[in-house]
Amino acid sequence: MLSTQDQVAEVWRELLDVDAVAVDQDFFELGGHSMLAVQVLYRLTEVTGVDMALEDFFELGTVEEVAAEVDRLRAGRPVAEPVFEGEL
Repeated sequence: MLSTQDQVAEVWRELLDVDAVAVDQDFFELGGHSMLAVQVLYRLTEVTGVDMALEDFFELGTVEEVAAEVDRLRAGRPVAEPVFEGEL
């Protein structure tokens, strides 16, 4: 399983169409823009299962910071309780 940093970096590489992304490189300095940031957040939600606010993404900027926030959100998210037939 990929680390959260690897997952974030892979999404950035894919959507920014670059060969490599260092963990300390800024998304916007790599050519990212607000519309692409929306796509990144959508893909990160698919990959990690975590929803991040667009304004938070704008404030963070690097793979390292975004991955740390994803991990923080993941840890703070309550675990969904299973729903059993008959409880609906």
